[in-house]
Amino acid sequence: MTAQSDMTLKSAEVMRVNLPLASPVQLGAQEISAREYIVLRLTLADGCEGFAYAYTRGLPLFEITVEAARRYVGGSADMRCGLQAAAMGQAPAPHAALARGVSLCDIALWGAWCRAVGKPLWKVLGGAREAAVAMPVIGYGMTPEKAASETADLAARGFTVIKLMIDGRDPEADIAVMEAMAGALPPGCGFGIDAHWSWTSKAQAMRTCRAAERLGARFVEDPVAPARWRVAGEIAGEVPVPLAMGEDVTDIATLRDIAGVSAILRIDASVMGGISGTRTAMALAQTFSRPVISHVFPALHLHFALAAEGDMTVETILPELGADPIDRFLLEQPRIENGMFHAGDTPGEGLRMDFDRLSDYAIQTERVTQ
Repeated sequence: MTAQSDMTLKSAEVMRVNLPLASPVQLGAQEISAREYIVLRLTLADGCEGFAYAYTRGLPLFEITVEAARRYVGGSADMRCGLQAAAMGQAPAPHAALARGVSLCDIALWGAWCRAVGKPLWKVLGGAREAAVAMPVIGYGMTPEKAASETADLAARGFTVIKLMIDGRDPEADIAVMEAMAGALPPGCGFGIDAHWSWTSKAQAMRTCRAAERLGARFVEDPVAPARWRVAGEIAGEVPVPLAMGEDVTDIATLRDIAGVSAILRIDASVMGGISGTRTAMALAQTFSRPVISHVFPALHLHFALAAEGDMTVETILPELGADPIDRFLLEQPRIENGMFHAGDTPGEGLRMDFDRLSDYAIQTERVTQ
């Protein structure tokens, strides 16, 4: 960055894209044949760009992000925390409505600022290490045989913790898959399960959670929705397997409640206030002595793991699964070697993407200018 650099945010480009999967994948009763994302590119007056993206998850996230971008354009990247506070406002209604769109703007603005100063985000955040544990995800259309095979393959490649997405509705089938997975793990390698909010009561969770305890699972993720954190506390009081929760929480107050019952915190910068909000979430985890596991988007979340004071694992959907097709459009990919993500020196937030090629899959587009 030179003394003449202009950090004014000049434009924002928002796209809603629908990316087909090479082959459909099965998640419980749902067959997924495509993924829908919101993609954002911010451009500063000096030409530096920042990027962000997120799953739409059935929300009107395109409109939310466009409105958030309107509140950012014309501001300075040097004042990104102030811009976020102004965009959210003081009243609770704008915060609830705009949180995810503001999160994307914050991520992209930090990315543009990092490119302007010539530093990767992890160094700007204050690097603590140059490698972090990678946690691959399996569980799409899972059978016991497939679970054993995929687990053995991943362990042979050096991964030391693997996450299994269970069905959540059929304890007998889930336990059979968990047993096959546990039986395929070599010494020193562990697993956790993701129930993706399948249960609403302690009684519903108990059979699967007891099996997880018996098989030595390292965590049970999202047994209930975040709003049911009191139920999560009841489960935690009965089963010693650590719970992992927080990935869909948009405010720090709720995350604090969850930290009281969940032994592991999940973070997702695309939801919880972008880079600025995730810094606060990481500080909360440190205060509560909670290890952290990120929610997908490893190219971004790796930066937090490399700067974390405490323990943080980086979740990843490996490219061979084909379940997160936006990876094909990233212009830089974080390096994995022997089960670890390794630091890179490219300036930015790690999400620089081929916007022109992505536009071939656009459903909606809008450009916001100063």
